[in-house]
Amino acid sequence: MDSINTQSCYDKLKQACNQYYNFDDKSFSLLKDITFIKKVKKSEILQDSYSPAKYIYFIVKGVLRTYYLNEDGNIYTKNIFSENYFSASKVSLLTKEDSYLNIDALEDCILICIDFEKYKQLIDKYIEFKEFYINYLEKNWVIVKEKNEISLILDDAQIRYENFIKSNPNIENRIALHHIANHLGITPTQLSRIRKKIKSHK
Repeated sequence: MDSINTQSCYDKLKQACNQYYNFDDKSFSLLKDITFIKKVKKSEILQDSYSPAKYIYFIVKGVLRTYYLNEDGNIYTKNIFSENYFSASKVSLLTKEDSYLNIDALEDCILICIDFEKYKQLIDKYIEFKEFYINYLEKNWVIVKEKNEISLILDDAQIRYENFIKSNPNIENRIALHHIANHLGITPTQLSRIRKKIKSHK
C-alpha cells in the first residue's frame, strides 16, 4: 500500500470541505485535531452491524461500500464511494444504536477518520462547524438523496448506470462489476448488456 503523505491527505479534506464551508486555518486545525489517518486493506470491514458507528470516513484514496446484509445472507449495496467522498453509517451515528449498515473496503484505502461525537462538540461551540454541517446535510442527505430515490423509481437501469459512472469516473475498472450491479438493483448480466450497448454507440 502507498505511503501516507499527511499534508496531502489533509489538503484533500480541506478542498472537499470547502464545497460546503470555507474553513480558515484555525477552524480547520480544530477539525484536524479530532481526526486520524488510517490505512485499510481491500475487504477489511470498517463498520459491522453489531456495534454503534463512531466515525465519518473521508476517502483520500480507494473505494468504500456501504451495504445491508439480511437474515438470509443476501447483500444489498446502498452506496459505493470513491475519492473525496464522505462515508458513514449515518443513522447509527445519530442514534448511537448498533448500525444496520456494514462498511467495507473494495480497494486498499487511505482514510481520514473523523470522530463524530467530538465533531458534535465543535458544532455546539463554533458557528462555522454548524454551518458546514447544515450545508452538507442539505446537499447530501436531502437534495442528492431525493434525486437518487427518484432516479431509482423513474430512470431505467442504463441511465442509473451512466449517472453512477459520471459521479465515480473509472470506477468500473477498479472494482468487481457485480458490486455495481448490486448497487443499481440489477443483475450482472443486465449490467454487461448495458455496458456493451453503451460501448457500441460510442
